[in-house]
Amino acid sequence: MSLAPRAYKELVYGGHLLALGTSSMAATVAIVLGRVPSWDLLFMAYLFSLGAYSINRISDFEQDTVSHPDRTAYLKGRKGALKAIAAGCFALGYVLALLRSAIFFGALLIPLVLAVAYSVSSGKMRGALGVSRLKDVTLVKNLTISFGWSLIPVLVGLYYLDVPAAVLGLAPFIFLRLMVNTIFFDQRDIAADSTFGVKTLPVKIGMAKSTRVMDVIDLASGAYIIGLVAVGVAPFFALALLVFVPYSFAYRALAKSGKYKDSLRDLAADGEYLLWGVVTYIGHL
Repeated sequence: MSLAPRAYKELVYGGHLLALGTSSMAATVAIVLGRVPSWDLLFMAYLFSLGAYSINRISDFEQDTVSHPDRTAYLKGRKGALKAIAAGCFALGYVLALLRSAIFFGALLIPLVLAVAYSVSSGKMRGALGVSRLKDVTLVKNLTISFGWSLIPVLVGLYYLDVPAAVLGLAPFIFLRLMVNTIFFDQRDIAADSTFGVKTLPVKIGMAKSTRVMDVIDLASGAYIIGLVAVGVAPFFALALLVFVPYSFAYRALAKSGKYKDSLRDLAADGEYLLWGVVTYIGHL
């Protein structure tokens, strides 16, 4: 494999695209706060996202052979190292967080708990909730991921010890954007999820109806950010984020055509978050 395809697969399949997207979203929140994003904030966002991604890849390795064989083949050689990658990312991230403040460190324990409860099977959870992990419950997996990412504005605010209404107001917008993303990938994985008994929304209601659900959520996210600016909670430049509504409709339409490989679908969908910081910065100028 030549250098360019290897670098591309490492970016997408290695989880770096999603991790960089998390850093970009953290940068967006910092800009809304009127701050210059600091290196350690962006690095911590990257580390915690990559750590959570690695945990999920470990837990879903067998299922991914059906839903995403190309990614599984690429990651097969490092399967044994994924635990070390996840542990290293979280350990370094928590050291940096503790150096920042005890409050910030404590708040960052929530993403770790969510990542483990979402991905790792637990007999105790099965006894208490009837399921071994959160991702096995219809919509709960989507809600868990979306909620976890919607904590980014709060966590960034706690990093700066400044959590105004503008920052809190971004949380529901992020939640809605992630709901679209997670349902989109559930559609891609519908065959594997059906085989392994994972009751996602597309498995339960079908492709057409789950697409309509995404359409509604996409439009709702756009209406929400307009309302947030209209009432003066968010700054005017936050309207730049509206570009991701038609962006979502566009990449979902391309994916539906069936002409594009899974890696390109991953790049388009997860690439949205990488663009957040850029779009927000340009809108702020």
